[in-house]
Amino acid sequence: MESFDVAVVGAGPAGAVAARAAAEGGATTVLLDHRPELGHPVQCGEFVPEARELADLFGCPELIGRAFEVPPGTVLRTTRWMSCVSPYGHRFRFPLAGLMVSRRAFDKALAYRAEGAGAELRHPVGVVEVKDDELHLAGGGRLRARAIVAADGPLSTVGRSVGFAPTRALYRMITATVDGPLDDAIDLHFGHVAPGGYAWRFPRAHDANIGLGVTHLPTGRSLDELLAAFADEQGLGTPRAPTHWWVPVGPPPESLVRGRAVFAGDAANLVMATNGGGIPTAMLSGRLAGEAAAAHVRDGRPLTDYDAAWRSALYGPLERAARIQRFGERFAAVDPLLALGMRYIGASGLDAMMRLRWPARLGGSS
Repeated sequence: MESFDVAVVGAGPAGAVAARAAAEGGATTVLLDHRPELGHPVQCGEFVPEARELADLFGCPELIGRAFEVPPGTVLRTTRWMSCVSPYGHRFRFPLAGLMVSRRAFDKALAYRAEGAGAELRHPVGVVEVKDDELHLAGGGRLRARAIVAADGPLSTVGRSVGFAPTRALYRMITATVDGPLDDAIDLHFGHVAPGGYAWRFPRAHDANIGLGVTHLPTGRSLDELLAAFADEQGLGTPRAPTHWWVPVGPPPESLVRGRAVFAGDAANLVMATNGGGIPTAMLSGRLAGEAAAAHVRDGRPLTDYDAAWRSALYGPLERAARIQRFGERFAAVDPLLALGMRYIGASGLDAMMRLRWPARLGGSS
């Protein structure tokens, strides 16, 4: 049986960054992904904030500097504004500097950087079960690893194998591309277009990424029907190549370590609950997970060092965002109440929420 110091399951942003960090730390590393093509199908809005905006959210510039690298060739467009749109079309606009990336290019570029650092990239290779230090692969193969980084998404196979089940709600998501007007703003829409959740329109290079997420579907409606209705209401083209997936929303767990496995990204429940963003937290947690795994096999450091690291960098803002999101849920299901609440806190309050802070009218930033 093949043996590695570190096995990383999932070659999305969390896994690719983790594998690179582990390899750079001197660990023999294998990066596994079940997909024939990395980054496809696209299950993402494809937006990331610029590094300075991310530092404003989390306040860990040193970690951001070594973990959050956006490969230049993957950027489709820069954006400068975000708008939150009420159920009746009132637009609350505020500055937010960001980048639209091609996830098909982005995921590949990060995985190839990990490979360049010394990690062995294997795909399509699915993991069907983990037993202690053994990873059982689709097709009957096995390999052994001293440490495992689980970066295999919200329906994590590693998580099911080791009993990791954080408290969360799973949002049903759909995304597609459409023709339509383009500018330098990203839009989030709330209310009937995505009951209890949100919809979005993000400009790409020559088209737009649109999508929506809900916790529960209205009776008799499908995600595809909701998306088509949203596109029609916005005067956009017919959605092309829709993709379905899940996003976990909930408080960050107390620990992301189970035995020899550490969890990162969506598999770890590290999603920004107020805006649904997961790429930055995936990359930051992936870096810390890979570093902790390498230190464990190289120096005998306990894997629980990872808990101390990610909690210091990420826990506070993510836990606060989860509380804000739970507070907002009581208004989200009723359009008039939601519209009134959005008007009450205004653009500055919505800006604060997108930055994982309490609006001033709801008690400040604590």
